[in-house]
Amino acid sequence: MAREILTFQLGNYSNYIGTHWWNIQESSFNYDPNAEPSEIDHSVLYREGQTRQRQVTFTPRLLMLDLSGTLKHVPRTGDLYEQPLDPDQIATDNPAELPDIGWESEKVEVIKQQDKPAERHPYQKDLLEAGTSSANGEEEAEKDYNFAATVQDWIDYSYTRYHPRSINVIERYTHSREEAQLDTITNGMELWKDYDFQDEFTDRARQYIEECDGCQGFQMLFDCVDGFSGVAIKLVEHLQDEYGKATLLFPVFSPKAPTFKSADEPMSHSIRVVNTALAFAQLPDQCSLFVPLSTMGRCWRNVAEPRALPNLLYDPANFYQTSAILASFLETATLRYRLKGSATTGSGAYLSGLCGDLSAYGRKMAAAGLAFPFPLDGKQDLIDFLDQLDGKSLTVQLSPNAVVRKRAVIQSVCARGLPQNRLKRPPTAKSAQRQQAMPAYRCSNVSEMLQFYYSCSLEVSMSHVTSVQSPMPIRQPFPVELFDKRVGFDGFLTDDPLAQAALPYVQSCPALAAIQSSSDLGDGLEALHREVSRIRLAKIPRFAECGLEEVDYKEHIERLLEFKENYDENYEL
Repeated sequence: MAREILTFQLGNYSNYIGTHWWNIQESSFNYDPNAEPSEIDHSVLYREGQTRQRQVTFTPRLLMLDLSGTLKHVPRTGDLYEQPLDPDQIATDNPAELPDIGWESEKVEVIKQQDKPAERHPYQKDLLEAGTSSANGEEEAEKDYNFAATVQDWIDYSYTRYHPRSINVIERYTHSREEAQLDTITNGMELWKDYDFQDEFTDRARQYIEECDGCQGFQMLFDCVDGFSGVAIKLVEHLQDEYGKATLLFPVFSPKAPTFKSADEPMSHSIRVVNTALAFAQLPDQCSLFVPLSTMGRCWRNVAEPRALPNLLYDPANFYQTSAILASFLETATLRYRLKGSATTGSGAYLSGLCGDLSAYGRKMAAAGLAFPFPLDGKQDLIDFLDQLDGKSLTVQLSPNAVVRKRAVIQSVCARGLPQNRLKRPPTAKSAQRQQAMPAYRCSNVSEMLQFYYSCSLEVSMSHVTSVQSPMPIRQPFPVELFDKRVGFDGFLTDDPLAQAALPYVQSCPALAAIQSSSDLGDGLEALHREVSRIRLAKIPRFAECGLEEVDYKEHIERLLEFKENYDENYEL
């Protein structure tokens, strides 16, 4: 049964994350007809098509949006279906001498482009020369591109080829690493009122949906602190009006606070707080569930406190590295509704089922948790590892201003790469005697054991657990330098120097991701409401210039407080 999903990526940092996410998925594609079939149904997020030369393509069912200047060497229509004409190959100003490209030469005006074409990243140059076939994977892995220092934008490390309608650019704004031009949520909403922009974008979404046999909903990444939040709000509103399907949103917060055009640092902080507060006030009425994402612990006024992830070493301000961590969460957490045959296991295997489970009592915001790599020793059984946690949290929070404790948690957990033969000792083994005394020994698979662990360690809670045998593949251009020396080539922890030196890079990695709903999330919403209540809108005229009235502003702030009250302790499971 078809269960297609249409994905949206709105904003520069969202495209950083999405680029890693699609790269990870494509690195798991196996073209060997004799190989074990994948547990993942890639047709949920990908579409099959053909080029004009009748070559079969498999591209993400995706609409991405960014500002002018981010695509560099890639045309807006992508480089998969059509190869753009190289201006350097046109050595004449005489239209009659143009190559035969199907135009009437006497009606063509030749305008020579004076600017040099954008410089390609060395990785992109190698892809262009060698093609993107899997046969070149080993050669790519041997070359050190130093991505962390050389990547200037997400297009530099993109391995995925996109459908012509996937890439969308806002031409009226130019991307800059120094200051953001699309600055306010109201600015983004005004952009949506441009009917040419709105019609083209929604028409492309409609074409994708009409290709589907049974579209189950939408998932969306969007930059929350700038004008892309306004585009996201209006887009979700359109999707709900037109299609009425489940919508799972991931507002993302970059690890470096942007500075806005014609605004000093305190003013930029206030703009970010207002954008975030207005977005959070409106999202509960428009989407099924939203899960804020960031590698920073605090993101409202001050962007600070980078999350410490065990066995990972990363630069907290590096977009390339931090976005890979968030992409690893997405790749693992979304497995629940992307598995083959999962349509027969009930509503929990659908996007709507996940959102419905986690949004009770109007709690439309949930938090993200990640264990990457899953901290299992290379010689340890899962039953012993869970027994030795001794009350410690299995995951690190990846939602800003969020701390999920142990009581009244509703969560969806996905684990991957934990092999069945590492579950427990077989009953015939002498070493199994101690394990047999544990109640968890009765569990027959990874999902059961994790379910049992959460039922024992969390009070008055409910968990939906999904497990997949295949680990997450680790291939360049993923930042292979993230892992510390304790992580072996298979992603499990080891102190054996020989195992550590077996391969130069980690090849695969077990992981666990959780989307959690808890009353504890009200603390972060209360902090956001407290911050935005201190700001006088009259001191930020750019909001009023785009049509935000003081009375509407106060109404949104009141709605944010009402939304926070859904997380008060008087709501019981």
